[in-house]
Amino acid sequence: MSVVVITGMGAASSLGTGLEAHRAALWAGKSGIRPVDRFDTAPMQTRLGATWPGWDGREQPVPSKEMDLLESATPFPLHELAIAAAREAWSGSGVSGALDRKRVALVFGTCFGHGFTEFSVVAERVAAALEIGGACVTISTACSSSTNAIGLGRDMLLRGHADVVIAGGADSLLREAFAGFSALGVLSSEPCAPFSEPSGTTLGEGAGFLVLERSEDASRRSAKTWASIEGYGLSSDGYHETTPDPSGEGVARAIRGALADAGFRAKDVDFVSAHATGTANNDRIEWSAIEREIGAPPVSGSKGHLGHTQGAAGALELILALLCHREGRVPPTLHFRGAREGCPSDPIAQSEPREANVTRALKLSAAFGGANAVLAYACGDVSPRPPRERAHVVVSGVGVVGPLGVHRLANAHDLEDARSLGAARDVDLHGFGVDPRRLDRSARLLTAAAAIALSKHDAARTGLFVAATRMPPQSSKRCTDSIRMRGVAGTSASAFARMSVNAPTGACSQALGLLGPTSTFSCGAGSGLLAWALAAEWLAFRDDATTILAASVDELTGSAPEETEGAACVALSRASSVPPGSVAVASWAIAGPGAMHEAAERAMIGRAPVDAEIVDGGSSFWGTADATRSSVIAAVAASRIAAGKARSILVLAHGASSVAVVLERTADR
Repeated sequence: MSVVVITGMGAASSLGTGLEAHRAALWAGKSGIRPVDRFDTAPMQTRLGATWPGWDGREQPVPSKEMDLLESATPFPLHELAIAAAREAWSGSGVSGALDRKRVALVFGTCFGHGFTEFSVVAERVAAALEIGGACVTISTACSSSTNAIGLGRDMLLRGHADVVIAGGADSLLREAFAGFSALGVLSSEPCAPFSEPSGTTLGEGAGFLVLERSEDASRRSAKTWASIEGYGLSSDGYHETTPDPSGEGVARAIRGALADAGFRAKDVDFVSAHATGTANNDRIEWSAIEREIGAPPVSGSKGHLGHTQGAAGALELILALLCHREGRVPPTLHFRGAREGCPSDPIAQSEPREANVTRALKLSAAFGGANAVLAYACGDVSPRPPRERAHVVVSGVGVVGPLGVHRLANAHDLEDARSLGAARDVDLHGFGVDPRRLDRSARLLTAAAAIALSKHDAARTGLFVAATRMPPQSSKRCTDSIRMRGVAGTSASAFARMSVNAPTGACSQALGLLGPTSTFSCGAGSGLLAWALAAEWLAFRDDATTILAASVDELTGSAPEETEGAACVALSRASSVPPGSVAVASWAIAGPGAMHEAAERAMIGRAPVDAEIVDGGSSFWGTADATRSSVIAAVAASRIAAGKARSILVLAHGASSVAVVLERTADR
C-alpha cells in the first residue's frame, strides 16, 4: 500500500500569515491572543480572542431585520482567509504546473462556513482560486473538521480518487459564534491555558492546509516531505451535544482506530498534539483517554498560541507540530501554571519548543456532537504496509422519511415515479425507544430514517456518515431570534449547541447509541450519494466498523417553493462473503464537478454492463433537497434490485463532486 506524504503546508492565523511567521512565533513564545475589536465584547464573558491580523481594522456590522448573518459576515470572507493558506501550501509543494488539475482534489473542513450559511460554497471558491478541477468535499464535524478532512484526503489518494489532495480547514471569528460560546460558559477571561488554570478556552480564527501526495509521486520529482499521514480514526461519543463522554471512551476509540489504521504500537508513539481546549472537562477526559491507550507520552496543546481556531484547529496545530519536528523539537504549551486535577504535570510546559526526536505521533481533535478524529503521522521513513484485502459491502436496510410517508428497502421503489415536495410526515420515535423532546426538526427526521434502516447492531462498531448542506434551520432560527430579541448577551445556549451542521449527526448517534466512525460532509447537490460511496469505502478497507449508516437530511427553510423536507438512510454492512440474493455496493468512484462521465467509467472498470442508469435529476425529484435527493434515488435503485426488478444499476449524481455507485444483486444459490 502506498504511503501518503505531506509536500506542502500553508497557515494563516492570529500569529500571522505564512509558515515563517508561525515558526518565529513558536520560537519567541508568542501568543496570538489579544482583545477583540471587530465587535462589542462588553456583554460577553471575555474580551479576548485570537484574530487574524489580515483583517485588522475591519468591523462586523450588527445584523438587523434588513441584514442577515451572511451579509453581516461580509467584511470577513472565509474564502479570503482560506486562500491565503492554501496558496502557500500549493506553492510550497512544488507540484508541477503540468499536472492534470482534474486529478487534484480539495477536502475542506469548517465549523461555521461563511456567515453560518455558505459551506461547500467556500470550498468551491478556494478550488476555483487554485484552479483545482478534481473532487471538492466539505467536512463539517465542528472543531474536528480539518483533522477529519486530512484523513479523508489521505484515503482519496490511496483509493485513486485523486493524484494530489489539498486538505485542511478554515473558520472566522464572528460575533454570533463568540456570543454562543460565551452563553455556554466556556470562555476564559485570561488567555487559554491548556491543562492548567484558569480553565476555559479562547476563541480564534485561522486557516491551515496541507498538500498530500503518494510517496512514489513525491519521490519521482525529488520533493521534500514534512511527514507522512499513516492513518486516522473517527468515533462518536454518543453522549451529549457539547460535553464529551466522561469516561473518555469516545476519544479512546478514535485513538485505537488511528493506531490500527497506521499499524502503530501504542508504545511507539513519541508525541501527542492534544486537542486541549483549556476547558476543565475536555482536558481531563482527553488526558485520561491518552493515558489509557498510550501511557504517558510527551503531550502539548497549541491553543495558548492560536486560540481555538474551530474547524481549522486540527490542521493548524499539526502544522505547528511539524514546524517543530523538522528541527528536532516538539511544540510547547503556553500559559501553563501548574496542572489541573487529572491533567499531565508537564505538557511541554515552557515558552519555546523542546528538543525531542519524533518518529511516530498523533494529532487529536474532539468536537461538539461527540465527533472525534485522530491522525497518526510519522516523521522519517516508515515501511509501507501491504495492500488491504477488500471486504464486500451489502445493503442491510433502507429508511426514507419524506412527504409521502415512510419507505423501507422492500418498498422504496414506490418512490420512483413520485415527485415529493413539502414537509415530511412525522414518525413516532417512541416506537424506537427514542424520546424526541430534545431533538430539533433535522435531528428527528434523521433519527427516524436511521432507526427504520437499522436492525440489530454492535453500538461500538456502528458508524454514521451524514450528508448535510446547511445548519439545521429550526435551531439556527431559534439562535438568531434570541440574539435579535435579547442581544448577544441573551443568546440561546441550547439553540447554539444544536445549530452546527453536524449537530443532527451527534443527536442521532446519541439517540440510537451509535459509537462507531462518524462524519458529516457535503459536496452540494449529490451529497447523499457521496455518503454512500464514502461509507462503502470505509467498510471495504477497514475493520473497525461492521455497519455504517449512510444518511442525509434536508429541513424546510421556507425560502423556495420547490422545497422538499426529509431524510434518507441506508445501512451498509461489511461482509467477508456476499450473502446470496443480497444487494451489494459493487463499486464506486468520485471525480470533480462536471466529471460524471469520468466517475461512471471508473466505477464500471472490469464490470459487466448494468441493466439501468439512474441520474440525480435535479428539482424534478425531491425538489431542492440537495443532501437527500441522490440518496433517495440510490435507495430506489437498491429497492428495485431487492425486488427483482433489476440485476444491477449505476447511480450517478453531481455537484462540487461527481459520484458514481454501482449496485448489484448477488447470485442466488
